[in-house]
Amino acid sequence: MKIQKKIGVYLGLVLFIMQGLTGTAYGVNTGAPTSAETQAPPPMNNDPEGGAGDEIDFLPVTDPANAPEPDVTEPVYDPVSHTQDEFFTPTTLKGIYSSADLYFYVQDYWDVKYVYAQIQYDVSQLLEGRLSSMTLSVNDVPIQSYRLEYKNGSSQILYVKIPMSEVRSGYNSLKLSAYARLFDEEGCVDDYSDANWLRIDGTSFVRCGYESKDPEHRISYFPYPFMSTYNPTGEGLAIAVSDQAANGEIAAAMNLMADLSTDTKDRNDIQVCLLSDLANINPNRTILISGYENLPQEYKDRVAKAPDSSENATVTFTDDSNGNPLLIITSMADDSLLEAAYMLMDGNRTAQEGSNTATVEKGSAQIAIDGSRQNDMIAGNYTFEDIMGSGMSFVGPFHQENYLYLPVSRDFVLSESGKVALKFRYSENLDFTRSLITVFWGDVPIASKRLSKEYASGDELNFEIPRDVIGTAASSIKISFDLEIADMICTPRQSDMPWAYISKESTVFLPSSADVTLSFDLKASPFRKEGKFNDVMLVVSDAPSSDELNLLGQVVAMYGNGVEPYGSLLVKRAGAFTKEDGDHNLITAGTYGSNGLIPQINNELSFRYSPDGTGFESNEQLILSEEYAKTIGVLQLIKSPYALNRGLLAVTGSSSEALLKVEEFLRQSRQRDKITKDCVIVAPDSSVTAFQFIQNTAVMEEPTPMEKLVRNKRSVIFTAIATSAMSMMLIAIIIILLRMRTYRKMDEK
Repeated sequence: MKIQKKIGVYLGLVLFIMQGLTGTAYGVNTGAPTSAETQAPPPMNNDPEGGAGDEIDFLPVTDPANAPEPDVTEPVYDPVSHTQDEFFTPTTLKGIYSSADLYFYVQDYWDVKYVYAQIQYDVSQLLEGRLSSMTLSVNDVPIQSYRLEYKNGSSQILYVKIPMSEVRSGYNSLKLSAYARLFDEEGCVDDYSDANWLRIDGTSFVRCGYESKDPEHRISYFPYPFMSTYNPTGEGLAIAVSDQAANGEIAAAMNLMADLSTDTKDRNDIQVCLLSDLANINPNRTILISGYENLPQEYKDRVAKAPDSSENATVTFTDDSNGNPLLIITSMADDSLLEAAYMLMDGNRTAQEGSNTATVEKGSAQIAIDGSRQNDMIAGNYTFEDIMGSGMSFVGPFHQENYLYLPVSRDFVLSESGKVALKFRYSENLDFTRSLITVFWGDVPIASKRLSKEYASGDELNFEIPRDVIGTAASSIKISFDLEIADMICTPRQSDMPWAYISKESTVFLPSSADVTLSFDLKASPFRKEGKFNDVMLVVSDAPSSDELNLLGQVVAMYGNGVEPYGSLLVKRAGAFTKEDGDHNLITAGTYGSNGLIPQINNELSFRYSPDGTGFESNEQLILSEEYAKTIGVLQLIKSPYALNRGLLAVTGSSSEALLKVEEFLRQSRQRDKITKDCVIVAPDSSVTAFQFIQNTAVMEEPTPMEKLVRNKRSVIFTAIATSAMSMMLIAIIIILLRMRTYRKMDEK
């Protein structure tokens, strides 16, 4: 009996080891949102007073022949202060049954009065109007169906009122499902064909009409009202630091600048300045960051709770002397100001601050930073439940597709060893000679498998990401099923048949690339990694001006688009900078005479300053005229002379006027797109010329021990098992030899 128990234990250990070796156990919880966290908030209540909240009786029609004609009259509502439009991506739906989704977002500070959709579309001239229809659903609730007909080749427009009872705060989906039959002389043609199509025009949109709510000085509304959807450029917002411009004040200001700039669209008009220059800017919304000792008395009087000797930071939401919104961040400790900035960047923390004042404990950010480090071993491992809160469903015949939107940052680039393990099931009434599943990385197919009746109740698709997509970026994985059914000619469609379902236990392993790329074409590298600032140090002049802070603010905004809190962005004065500080990715800006670091790195620059520092010298790629060289600004990305695998960005100008031109250039998103390669000259007329000086742009960053363990997990497991097995065999041999020696001695006696 004891031997049987031991054998059972050994068998259990072997099964556990085999599970690790087959790679089926790498879907580990990574700290991604749980299903409870990702569930949608409850629907918004109707406005009982406004006509917009009226209930509308929508009865989806399942029989296309009985579906009504599309409503071609634009709805009329009472005037509102603001509207927000979300436009469809131009899409063509093909086949008998297909669908497209548009997601629109409702901010929590919106008092929504109405929502409606305008759909402009074209249909195939072969469409059979009696048997073809379109159904619109909001958050998977059908709200209306219409009959589809071809009308002399003209584009058609329909309007759909969306009931307020189905609209909720946060993300909402509008699904357009098309059921399209083809017509011929003998009836209908059901075989899949490019001839039965419906094209949705890019002018189609969902419009939300709303009033903005009174923030009531609640910090929980941040970044509203400092940033809002009805002011997408940030015009009128100033982020100010004290005239002493302590390093911690600037670091906090730049982190907030990066965070708030994410909400800007075509242009970024947010200003960063010294407090004494605030009157010249005349903002109508201000965020003031200052050490308490540097804070003028008029602002100290507005701080609801003065910081104490505990070195905590306080955040106060109040009004300035003109009655405009004012947010004051202050502390007795310079480094605690950055803690307050992190809190404001973290939506989960601001949501807890329901009053006009908040205390941020010193060291609170370290908890999040340590948690991030502890997750290094399992970074990149996700289950569908981690990402979506559920599995993924596919319903209806023929080609069906869904997207898995990846929880990765905008700077994510796939490295080697990526894996996908899908567990799924599907209906048994398919034509299995033509039914299959296909997986795409972005729009690139990476794996497929034919479906089989034998495995309909439980099938799997396990594969490694192909090498040709390694090093590329994608924000989603597309999964499609071709659910073909035999003998479908002219038979009515059943909306719940056939079907396929991907289990929530399905996993993706997506390790990020560790390459350091010195190129403006990949603007995240090397200053951002996994969504956070990556060991960034801003080297500022000893007495930074508002112009210098504004310029650095625009550079940080360019690299910080979509940045997450708890990264590393520090500030150092040029006069205090030493080689020991060089193990960072450095950003600096100024002229030869204004910033003490620039003369030190002049020999490393692609375009060096002339000996008198008033202009730039020619090089092997461009001969500069003397006058032109004294009017330009140059953005130069180089290998850091202070540390290996680090980058340095120098935003240099022949004069302060040239740097102002660069600042204005960076404010416009379409201009930033022109910044390519690793060196860009900005001329006085805002024209740009890009150059490539660094030939080997990608350098492999030395991975951390944790990263090495993640990348070589299988090898580590195999080595551990092999070593353990050999050790056990060695011990067994030693025991046997000792026993034999003992028995031999006993025999001799």
